[in-house]
Amino acid sequence: MLAICIGLAGCGGSAGGGSKGDLAAKSCDVYAKGQLGDKPYQLDLAALATSMKDQGDGSMLLTAPIVIEPGLTAESKQSLECQVRFTEGKELPDVIKMQFIW
Repeated sequence: MLAICIGLAGCGGSAGGGSKGDLAAKSCDVYAKGQLGDKPYQLDLAALATSMKDQGDGSMLLTAPIVIEPGLTAESKQSLECQVRFTEGKELPDVIKMQFIW
């Protein structure tokens, strides 16, 4: 059983995803929840994770579509841009900047 666990990515990880993209997407999701308060939203974390691009200054940029208040009369389809920076010793990166683009 131990051999199976060792072979699986993310085994025992507390962030739920093992790749840097997954960790960055999780940080962006947590930050978006804080920005949107009680508003419901839909964000494809897998798409956000795979969009990660190095910005050349030590930060990474992630982008994905986001739907705020899906199914309601106030529904808004936007793009989310999230810039993060990984810091040694921290599991999740810090969100440097987030933009909701109409």
